[in-house]
Amino acid sequence: MESAIVHLEQSVQKADGKLDMIAWQIDAFEKEFEDPDSEISVLRLLRSVHQVTKDYQNLRQEILEVQQLQKQLSDSLKAQLSQVHGHFNLLRNKIVGQNKNAQLKQN
Repeated sequence: MESAIVHLEQSVQKADGKLDMIAWQIDAFEKEFEDPDSEISVLRLLRSVHQVTKDYQNLRQEILEVQQLQKQLSDSLKAQLSQVHGHFNLLRNKIVGQNKNAQLKQN
């Protein structure tokens, strides 16, 4: 389970880095576009848009992976909680059973 948490944290950090990169690319494009002295070629513009689109698709895929890891982690925690609850009930029943046997022997 710890490895799932570590993997989840790494995936979130990686997705965060990709978001920063996309934001930086958009910011750089906006700055270049605002400069009236700069000649922007259509080809460079298309490459920039294509790169941002590709980064966005990669980011979406990573977000889906993070969501899957979160679901796996949640399912694992639920299973462990159920197991602990079952052990608790078993131990409680043993203790209650021992107390009843002790009381019957005293009478």
